[in-house]
This record gives sequence, structure tokens and C-alpha cells, in this order.
Amino acid sequence: MILPDGAVELIVNLGDPQRLCHRTDYTRQTAFRRSWISGERSQPLVIDESGYVDLVGIRFKAGGAWPFLSLPLSELTGYVVELDAVLGREADHLSERMNDAGRTDERFGLLQSWLLHRLDMGTPPTPAVKCALSMIQNREETGRIGQIANKIGVSHKHLLREFDRCVGLPPKMFARLSAFQRAIGWIGHRSCPDWADVATGCGYYDQAHFIHEFRAFSGLTPSNYLSRRGPYLNYLAVE
Repeated sequence: MILPDGAVELIVNLGDPQRLCHRTDYTRQTAFRRSWISGERSQPLVIDESGYVDLVGIRFKAGGAWPFLSLPLSELTGYVVELDAVLGREADHLSERMNDAGRTDERFGLLQSWLLHRLDMGTPPTPAVKCALSMIQNREETGRIGQIANKIGVSHKHLLREFDRCVGLPPKMFARLSAFQRAIGWIGHRSCPDWADVATGCGYYDQAHFIHEFRAFSGLTPSNYLSRRGPYLNYLAVE
């Protein structure tokens, strides 16, 4: 189980097909054979990693995928799609070249060159989006999107439209997701976190609000999360 963390992930699969499980029935699965991209999301993914696993991944921070993909990121929100559905034959060429490369450093070199080429063709997020992302992540006016828009000097509608295009999540949802990830980091690897401290430190109204939001993004209570947590905080074992 992979928790939502505000990143868009592009995966090049050089091993056996990987399987995405249906959210409510893990026996229902979709196979991804070559490369895929996972858009912004507010719920966890469940992956059945079986067979020979050889994956190379790119994690784009919020707003970071926009210059490389040249499509409104809201079109990918909540979805995992084969990369060729977005980039056509270019995705297959990338997989083939990386598969032919013998060493890890060669693969990363190919991937870096491909990213730089895509970046040259793309456009960066607008200054309004960059500024709003920074303010939300730094907890300035969190949850008060109208005030953020006023401070930046754009209309509320303009900010919503640009977030839809360049980020893929509405600003308020991104603010909630950022708070959830702050809580994940606050919990860390502590064996017995003080939940009241976590709630207060991460900006929730109270402990009940924290538990409600934690369940909304993970499907788990904070205590359930502790029982499944492994070495990587956003990657959990599925019971």
C-alpha cells in the first residue's frame, strides 16, 4: 500500500508486469507491462509486486510534472495509466533504450537526458502556482485559499484553474494532503507517538479532526498505521 504524498510518479518497468489492485477488492487487478504514470491522488494505491521486479522511477514534486508532460495534470488525477497513452511511441523508445543499457549509471544517464529534452519543450508552472505551493507547504494561510490568492495578487478562480492545470489537485485538497504528510513525518518511526501532540503540531483543530483526516487519506486509523508501518513511512504491508 502506497499512501498519497503529493507526488506524481513515472515508472519505467524493466522486469515482469506489475499489478495494480482495485481499491476495495485486491483480487481485481490491472497489469502494467512497460511504463506507467501515477497522477496526483488523495487515496492509497495497492500494488501486488510479484515475479522479477526491476523498476526505475521518477518522483515529481507537486507541480513538477507539468513541464515534462504538457497536458493538464488534472487529467491524470486519481489514475494510473500506461505511459504510452500520454507520450505515444516515445514511451516505448525510452523503455527499449533503458532495457538495452547494461549498467545502472547508463540507465540514469538515459533518463536524465530524456527529462532534459522534455524540459526544453515544456513550460514551468506559473509564478502564482509556485508561490501558492510554497505558502501551503510552509503553512502560511493554510486552508484559506482566498487569502493566498489575494496575497499573490490573482483571483480565486485563476488560482484554482492554474492548480488544476499545473498540479492536478485543488489548493485546499493539496493543503489537507500536506498536513497529512506532516503528520506522517511527525510520527516517523516512534513506537508510541503522543497523538494529541501530533494533531496540535500538524495544525489540526483537535485529535478527532486529525483521526478523521488521517483515515480519509490512508483508509486507516493512526494506530492501524503503526501496526503496518515499515522502513519507508509511506509504504505499508497489506494484511
